[in-house]
Amino acid sequence: MPARLQIKSEDCSPLGQLILQYLEEQGISMNHLAELSGIPQPRLRGACFKGTCPTPETLRKMARVIGKHHLELYTLAYKGRIENLPEDTDDSSLDLIMRELFETARELGLTAPKIRPSKAKIHKALLELGFSPENDECA
Repeated sequence: MPARLQIKSEDCSPLGQLILQYLEEQGISMNHLAELSGIPQPRLRGACFKGTCPTPETLRKMARVIGKHHLELYTLAYKGRIENLPEDTDDSSLDLIMRELFETARELGLTAPKIRPSKAKIHKALLELGFSPENDECA
């Protein structure tokens, strides 16, 4: 049985809450997770708290161990830090879209592309998903 965590969920960012949940589900300690991921324990612990900025490398290492894509962890780590959203955009809508994309990809056995798709491919995919131009009267 792992040692009792001294980090409280209410002090954690969404990423930290995911890490705490993973520790509990796996029945492992933060030290063991740090060993598995190759992240120094103080850095892993620090990544759990609100207002911290884990490095992309930390997120990639963590993602490999917990079985998520590093961009999923990135959206959790930086949730609420995306600026200049349209006024009518719900704060959680981008997060929900990202989570839904990754969940669907996982269910279909798909992995994220190794290189960023072109704007044309992204545009085509968005149209196929039902997005429409703002000035489209038929929407």
